[in-house]
Amino acid sequence: MTSSATAIPASSSRPAGEVTNKAKAALLMMMAVSLFACLDSSAKIAARELPAFEVVWFRFALHFLLVAAIFNPWRSPEVWRTASPGLQMARASIQIVCTLLNFIALTYLQIAQTLSIQFMGPIFVTLLSVFFLGEKVGRYRWSAIFVGFAGVLVITRPTPGSFDPAFLIILASVLIGASYSILTRRLARTDSPGSMLLIMAAFPALILTPLMPFLWVTPSTGRAWAALAGAGVFGAVSHYFYIQAHRFAPASFLAPLTYFQFLAVLLLGYLLFGDVPTLWTFAGAAILIGSGLFIWYRERQLSRQQMTSAPA
Repeated sequence: MTSSATAIPASSSRPAGEVTNKAKAALLMMMAVSLFACLDSSAKIAARELPAFEVVWFRFALHFLLVAAIFNPWRSPEVWRTASPGLQMARASIQIVCTLLNFIALTYLQIAQTLSIQFMGPIFVTLLSVFFLGEKVGRYRWSAIFVGFAGVLVITRPTPGSFDPAFLIILASVLIGASYSILTRRLARTDSPGSMLLIMAAFPALILTPLMPFLWVTPSTGRAWAALAGAGVFGAVSHYFYIQAHRFAPASFLAPLTYFQFLAVLLLGYLLFGDVPTLWTFAGAAILIGSGLFIWYRERQLSRQQMTSAPA
């Protein structure tokens, strides 16, 4: 998972007895994805002046401090508990790589362009689910996957003079982020959201800390300091809202709302960087959103069929 939420096309079940409040869940989800857009904007500003590794470290270190203040793992050590420490470490390592690649790509591309490519997330998750989770994908979802790839080609336009190599960086980030989502699915069966959120921030900060004396560049402007702080704060608060949204509504309801992030990115890209997306970006994003929504629809439809056919 990068700075942006990957819409996982799955109808995850919620614990029995939880209160359903779809209006509250929708508001929390829109706040979360809007803050994801703020996170990307902060990272783009910071990465213009500072090494990408430094921005990634600061993002996770501050994220960890804020999450630790909320969950207080020293008074509640059970928050650290995990049934699968190896998978947790692998998930956190993947987060380091895909976040770093995303931040590097942001220095070369418009935020709307990187986000549009990130809409490939549900498509890559569907592909990897076949190999790692043994899930079956029918012809309709395969068709949506191929349409999604067409959307990427529309955005990137891989022709001489039109293709920016930075698109390969963000594509790699999204593909790696899909494996992060696969591991999140696996861990959600055994580990609490608190442990996943805490370890996700603590491990990258711990791993990258020894590198900082060699890579650290002190920000020379208040704008750079504010961008660094924003990357950490927006990262922590957005993920917290994202998890809270899933407390009040199922993932099948929330998944389409993640595309609200595109509107937030368009606004911030224009206000902060003067970015005006091309028609190619809009067209490709529309294709990707459409294919992602269709995969979500098919997942929800298949889930309902399984529920109705299950023995009483």
